[in-house]
Amino acid sequence: MYAYQEPRVRFRKIREIGQEGRNSSVYTIHDANLDATLAIKEVRKDSGYFHPSYFEEAQILYKSVHPNVVQVMYACEDDENVYVATPFYENGSLKSFMANRFLTVREIIKFSCQFLNGLHNIHSKGLYHFDIKPDNILLSDRYEALLSDFGQSREINEHGLAQQPRQYNKIVAPEFFGNNYLDSRSDIYQAGLTLYHMCVGTVEFDSQIARYATVRDLGHAKRTGTFPDFGRYPLHIPQKLQRVIRKSLRANPQDRYHSVLDMVNALADIDGPVLDWQYSVDHGTRNWHQITEDGYVKKLSVCPASTSVAHKYRDGAAERRVTAYCSNSITEQQIVEFLNQ
Repeated sequence: MYAYQEPRVRFRKIREIGQEGRNSSVYTIHDANLDATLAIKEVRKDSGYFHPSYFEEAQILYKSVHPNVVQVMYACEDDENVYVATPFYENGSLKSFMANRFLTVREIIKFSCQFLNGLHNIHSKGLYHFDIKPDNILLSDRYEALLSDFGQSREINEHGLAQQPRQYNKIVAPEFFGNNYLDSRSDIYQAGLTLYHMCVGTVEFDSQIARYATVRDLGHAKRTGTFPDFGRYPLHIPQKLQRVIRKSLRANPQDRYHSVLDMVNALADIDGPVLDWQYSVDHGTRNWHQITEDGYVKKLSVCPASTSVAHKYRDGAAERRVTAYCSNSITEQQIVEFLNQ
C-alpha cells in the first residue's frame, strides 16, 4: 500500500583505498547521518551491469550474515553510481598484512579456519564465492579473518552448480578453463591456493605466476599439477598443512575435499612445535625466531651458502649457541630437526 521512498544518504569521501576493476572503486567515507567512518564501494552504472544486478552484491552480503563475513551496512544509488557501504577495518586485508612479514603457522591456521567458516556459511545459503584470495579477506579490529567482496558470487542451481563469471586471472580452478559451470570444489581450490600463498609469501607466489606468459599457459600448469610449486615451502611449514593444501589443489575436483568443513577439520588437526616460528628472508639469508612457552628464545640463520648459526637461551639471558646446528654446510634435514625440537 506504500510506495518506495528515496531518503537521502550523505557521506564525504576521505580517500581511495582500492580499485576492483575498471568500473568500481573503494573509498573510506565519513557518513554524516551515522557520524561514522565506513568503507564504500562505488560502481558506475555505465559499467555494463543491467539494472536488476546493481544491488546483487549487497543482497548477497545481506543474506550471508556471519561473524566471518563482512557485514553490509546499506546500499544506495545516485544518477551515476551504485554504492555499497560496509564497516571500515583499519587492519586492512590479509594481503596487506602479509606484505609486512611472513605469517606463522598458527596464524595461517587461525585465519584459514575463520574465513573458511565464513565460506561454509555462504555455501549453506546456496551461494558460491568464486573470488577467494588474500585481497578479499579482511582483518577485523580483533584480527579475525572476514570474507569479503561478493561481486563474483552466484546462486547455486538445482544441479548444485553455478556459472562463474568470465574472469581470466591467476586464482581460477583448473576446470574453469574447460567449463565455467562449477561447484563448491572450485571455491575449495581457491581457498587452498590462498593457504599456499599464505605459506610461501607474496613475493614467491607472484614470481611463480610471472613464469607463465599467458593465461592459457597458467591453465595448463594447473591442469598438469605443475603450478603451484610444492617444493617452495619454507622448512617450518609442517607436512600436515602441506597435505591439506595439496589435496585442496588437486587438478581433478573429485580428488579435492568435498566440503569446506572437511578442510577445516583437517586444519584443526595440525599441532606441534613449529606453530610459532617467525620466518624472514634477508638478502637470501633465511631466519627463524621463536619464543617457546617455557621462556626460551630459539633462533636459526642460514645463509645462501648453507652456513648456519643457531641459538637457544632463556629470554633475557645472554645468547648461547647450539653448536650441533652451527655448521658450514647445514642440511635441510638438520634445519627441520632444529625447528621441530
